[in-house]
Amino acid sequence: MKRRFIFVEEVQAALASGQSEMALPEGTRFSPAANDLIREKGIRVSFTEQSAPENKKALVPVGDKNKKMQDAAQTSTFIAVVSAGRDTAGTVGNIAARSPYFLLFNNRGELIEVIENPHKKIGGGAGPLVAKLMAEKGVKTLIAGNFGINIKASLEEKGVGYLAFSGTVDEAVKFIVERK
Repeated sequence: MKRRFIFVEEVQAALASGQSEMALPEGTRFSPAANDLIREKGIRVSFTEQSAPENKKALVPVGDKNKKMQDAAQTSTFIAVVSAGRDTAGTVGNIAARSPYFLLFNNRGELIEVIENPHKKIGGGAGPLVAKLMAEKGVKTLIAGNFGINIKASLEEKGVGYLAFSGTVDEAVKFIVERK
């Protein structure tokens, strides 16, 4: 069974289209921010054995404006992976807020930008600053080996999901792209 991940932006899109109910495939996981919004707005969630593509349609409103938004999302930042280097074949960085680089990918898993971490050497408070940077870049999911308490809270506040992952950058991106 493929797992599907729901982030706060998908819940916001469902709300904007007037939905108060979501039918999702079994095994669906929610980011903490998406889960909070679902509870806050009283959205009814049901789980089915249907395939993920059919269920995804229920989350996205239909129309030309939304088609343009979806097309833009395909080329905009979707995933950021922390890394010790600029290479996608390297390993995922161990500490989210202190790794030297952020590799940014679009929905198709294509590398679109490499950012040197401007907060990697500050004395304290790197987590919230990194979360702010990720939100400004439009990141939906930040992937690292480990996350501290401060960065987790800041990412949740900014609506950015996070995933602890061990392996190469390529494997991490593939893991997310295959489940979207």
